[in-house]
Amino acid sequence: MSPADEVGRYKVLLDTARCFGRAMNLNSLIDEILRRSQEVMRAEACTLLLPDPPTGELIIHAIDARVAALSEPLRVPRGKGLAGAVFESKQTLNIRDAQKDPRHYPEVSKRVGFVTHAIISIPLLEGDECRGVLQALNPRDREYFDAQDEEIFEGFGGLIVNALLRLEAQRLEIERERSCQELLLAREIQDSFLPLGAQKFPFCHVYSNYLPAHVVGGDFYFVHPLGETRLLLGLGDVTGKGIPAALTMARATAMITGMVEQLGGELGEWVTVLNRRLSQDLKAGRFLGLTFLLADAASSTLQICAAGQFPPFHFDGERWTNFAMQTQLPLGISAAQNYRAEQTSLKPGNLWLSFSDGITEARNSNGEEFTLERFLSELPAGKSGPNILADAVEGWRNFVGAAPQHDDASLLLLDWRGLPPASDLTTSCCPENLRMGREFVEQ
Repeated sequence: MSPADEVGRYKVLLDTARCFGRAMNLNSLIDEILRRSQEVMRAEACTLLLPDPPTGELIIHAIDARVAALSEPLRVPRGKGLAGAVFESKQTLNIRDAQKDPRHYPEVSKRVGFVTHAIISIPLLEGDECRGVLQALNPRDREYFDAQDEEIFEGFGGLIVNALLRLEAQRLEIERERSCQELLLAREIQDSFLPLGAQKFPFCHVYSNYLPAHVVGGDFYFVHPLGETRLLLGLGDVTGKGIPAALTMARATAMITGMVEQLGGELGEWVTVLNRRLSQDLKAGRFLGLTFLLADAASSTLQICAAGQFPPFHFDGERWTNFAMQTQLPLGISAAQNYRAEQTSLKPGNLWLSFSDGITEARNSNGEEFTLERFLSELPAGKSGPNILADAVEGWRNFVGAAPQHDDASLLLLDWRGLPPASDLTTSCCPENLRMGREFVEQ
């Protein structure tokens, strides 16, 4: 090779390095690689073989019109041909006559009508990993590829590996950004299913706090007024995490919303019907735990149904206790399950706190659980609803510390006020009615 030819080839290499830095997608980069390879190697054809992970085959990329006309891409079986040998050995092969080499895989040549003689195959290496094989076939102005061709081609291969890695990093970054945007959109959609953090009704206030372990999660809660004196609220936890759990949560929330007007006087019967529908709708072994509260201001009663979820904590004006009741199967497991609700009285100043297991089962860096007992003992007395939730979350966070959060955590607080008294009292003025007058004034 003359000095002028050598300089010309190195100029092509430098120009190629700049060109590879501009390629924005894999197809355009492959086309550029193959065109530049033919120019650098002064070859009749060049091919780039990239691995197909599911099959272990090498997929052939070429700019030859005969290859482009094929309905399916050409493939070399794993370990077959000169390319397969190079891919597995990670060593360059420079063959003067492929037709005489037993490793030659002739099926490709037969399909496109191209006869391969001299061929040089180089591995595209990233450290110890082979990312593909680049081949130059049949030098145009000489009988075979010499040692200098081999040196230049291997240097050219280094440029290709860098270009492929840059493009792969760029693709992963784009996918990461797209995934982040999709997750944020999913979080917005999920948030739209959740009620506001604070809601006020004539007979109670309701406060909530949602602490997902990931951008989206499987915890949820709902608050549905029923007429002027009743309120249905609940807190649930779907099996799993992330988007699949969020989708199940959305379906369950929509179903509850669609059925809420059918809720009569018995909460357990309504939950039984809801469970039957969820059991038919949920697939792949999914289920959800839910604690329901049905408050009735007219009768000052509260019905509670715990389905695979903790019973609520109760504050009676003096101290917090764990409301004693039987828990039942989570929803979605058995369509034949009959659910029961327990009833208790409601008094002004009472608080009812529902929570998910992401609170009590959270662990600190020593592997210790927060536990039901610790959570109950740290709940403050004599504070307003928002401050109670704020203190509860702060105590929980202080215990967990820097340990990663592994499960969604949520809280739902019912602050019972009772119906306001009438604006006036009309009664006879006599000793028998003094108690009635005193209670009216107290209210």
